[in-house]
Amino acid sequence: TTPPASTTPIVETVGEAPMNATRRAQCYKIVSSFKRRQPSNSKWFLKPISDPMIVKDYKEKISNPVDLGAITSKLDKNQYSTVAEFVLDLRRICSNCLQYNTTIDDSFRPIATDCLTTMEQLCKFFIGKNESPKIVYPRLVYCWEECLKVIDALLKIKNPDDGYQTAHFFLQPVSFFCGGQWPHGYLERVQKPMDYGTIVQNLITGVYDSAEKFAADCRLVTSNCRLFYEGTEDGPVFMEKVNRLEQGMAKQLAQLSSYDKSDKGAKAREKFRTKMLTIKKPEQAFLKDILRDLRATTYTDKSAKITEKATLHFENPVDTSMFTD
Repeated sequence: TTPPASTTPIVETVGEAPMNATRRAQCYKIVSSFKRRQPSNSKWFLKPISDPMIVKDYKEKISNPVDLGAITSKLDKNQYSTVAEFVLDLRRICSNCLQYNTTIDDSFRPIATDCLTTMEQLCKFFIGKNESPKIVYPRLVYCWEECLKVIDALLKIKNPDDGYQTAHFFLQPVSFFCGGQWPHGYLERVQKPMDYGTIVQNLITGVYDSAEKFAADCRLVTSNCRLFYEGTEDGPVFMEKVNRLEQGMAKQLAQLSSYDKSDKGAKAREKFRTKMLTIKKPEQAFLKDILRDLRATTYTDKSAKITEKATLHFENPVDTSMFTD
């Protein structure tokens, strides 16, 4: 089952947005707001991975490590030449987390997904609305959350004989499991190497612009394995895993296709195409009504048993001769 061929991929041209003082200020706001909105989750991404138990393995698997501290430092040193570079680093925090933490029901995966949702909202608010209608960084494909569900489902598939994760040897490029070298003849037979880790990176960094391209790469992971290993000495072991993954993948991609065809999917595509929402400037009378309501609010000091207007001490500027700091 394939996603609907009738869905037209959304192709957009990302305009150049050189980093300047105004845009850099907005980027600082995004980082600061993210920390405030995600205080418990953001703590995992403040500094580089330093746990001696995993740091070597992490560096071998993650090609572009980044953290909030590094992003802030790059902003301080004016090392981002465009807004898109800043957004890419933000997204990489989450994609790296998803690419590395791949155990069954790993607790970090929902954290990364939640953080990415918040980051995208903040980027849209602090950057997108100010630059509209110009698009200054690649938007994530409208169905990215549904695509992640496909990957998460594949990660949960286990081998019936030993209970280990079936997708284990498909989470990194084949070269990773061969000492950093591609097997002899692999690149001659396989035109486009693909693995689930690369798919996650592509999805979260804005490479895919349609469900079809995501689904095509998912199928490529197992078809590449079948193309190279079928009929070889190791073939039976890999074919068993490929068959199991393809069976589970067919179900998940069918669900993705159903979502794409549904009203919910259509609304998501339309929202994806829609330009930034413009909020109409409120009428003066409306603002005066708000002020009148505020001034009508009272506050009672229970100790002194005094009731006064809540806005009493906010009607005039602070007397800086009295409060010098």
